[in-house]
Amino acid sequence: MTLRQLEIFVAIVESGSFTKAASKLHVAQPSISQQIRLLEEELGERLLFRMRNRRMFLTEAGKVVKKYADHILRQAEILRIEVSSLTKEPTGEVYIGIAGHQLTSMVAPALSAFHAKFPRVRVDIKNATSPQIVDLLKNNGLDLGIVTFPVNDRDLRTEVLFSEEMVVVVKNSDLLASRRSIPPPEIGRLPLVLYDQNTAMRAKLDDFFRRERISPKVVLELSSVEAMEAGFGATIIPGSAVSGVAFRNTLHPLRIRGKPLTREVGVVQGHLSRLPRVVGELLRFIQDRFREIGLATTLT
Repeated sequence: MTLRQLEIFVAIVESGSFTKAASKLHVAQPSISQQIRLLEEELGERLLFRMRNRRMFLTEAGKVVKKYADHILRQAEILRIEVSSLTKEPTGEVYIGIAGHQLTSMVAPALSAFHAKFPRVRVDIKNATSPQIVDLLKNNGLDLGIVTFPVNDRDLRTEVLFSEEMVVVVKNSDLLASRRSIPPPEIGRLPLVLYDQNTAMRAKLDDFFRRERISPKVVLELSSVEAMEAGFGATIIPGSAVSGVAFRNTLHPLRIRGKPLTREVGVVQGHLSRLPRVVGELLRFIQDRFREIGLATTLT
């Protein structure tokens, strides 16, 4: 098999059709079909199954090939970057997952500094939930992930970038806006807009509700911090999110009394003996960025 065959196979799977893959790779469709046929013959298994309505499915063998093809193609790209950095300016792509647009804005200066040093290296950002980013890392779809902890997976390396307090946010017109804090039992009486069930932040909040014996009145679930801050109801968000939102002049944060509710954000990466040089450089820029904004850095 060849790298080109694997590239073609992945393009078909990700685009959902032979025609789209041919257009993406700038080759004729008959050539695409021929390369897949040769790959299937060599492996002795059918990889793709096409229905009469042209919908396409991966066979079990195809799922295995997709997993390893992603890894092989990424390693080939890293090889090109590493070799190019020995003799000339590095080129290539670095793939990073960031859990939410709020964290993306915090990391943005680090990305800008990295681009200034490595202008020919493209940083491809995937915004997703923390569990989705962890899955992508495990399947070699990303080089680094910036996520909400905890991440309990022995196949990945983790490093905490910062820890911060979570706060309850209400409208400035709310009676609670005259106060600076709120006891946990009162939170259960508020209409709440919360992170959706697929996020690590929601899992942390649900643990908090169970610990404090709170039955939350959830009126809306969203994955976007920005939408949660629009004032549909009270919400619980990271303290850093309050200062950077468009609604900061209309919203009021309340600290939670008792034991603080906090979140930890950190970087996750695969278990490699060492990071490729440019990925390591990007990680250092990200670490420096969080030091600049005065947030503590610790290791796990």
